[in-house]
Amino acid sequence: MFYRFNAHRAKKQPVQESSTDKIAKKIAGSITAVQQGWATFMDRHARKLPPKQLKALLLVLVLVSGAYCAYLLGEGMFSQATHRFADFEFAKLWPFDPLGNKEKLRREAAWDHYLDSLEQQVKRDSLQNPQYYIP
Repeated sequence: MFYRFNAHRAKKQPVQESSTDKIAKKIAGSITAVQQGWATFMDRHARKLPPKQLKALLLVLVLVSGAYCAYLLGEGMFSQATHRFADFEFAKLWPFDPLGNKEKLRREAAWDHYLDSLEQQVKRDSLQNPQYYIP
């Protein structure tokens, strides 16, 4: 009476991998293999070293990496920009000088003064702040 669908009985379609996926898997596998090989090599050779020499190698590694980090920070903070990400003509984007528009500046100053007076009025209100209330 009803259609009996069973997902487990359905034929599974083989997954088609593109050539770029195959190449990416090969590259990732080779990188992983190199990392594992390097780790086993270092493990074999580091076991033979005495603890003093291991500590000295750790100290050298920390000093070298710290010096490189300091170099990168110095280069980033004190270097001059060699290129720009965007060249804009600001004259086209900002067609008027805001300091030259006296009327707009006067209206903005009046608006700011009005907002400041409202803020002061709230501060002086005896219902809002009972400490200013004088009987």
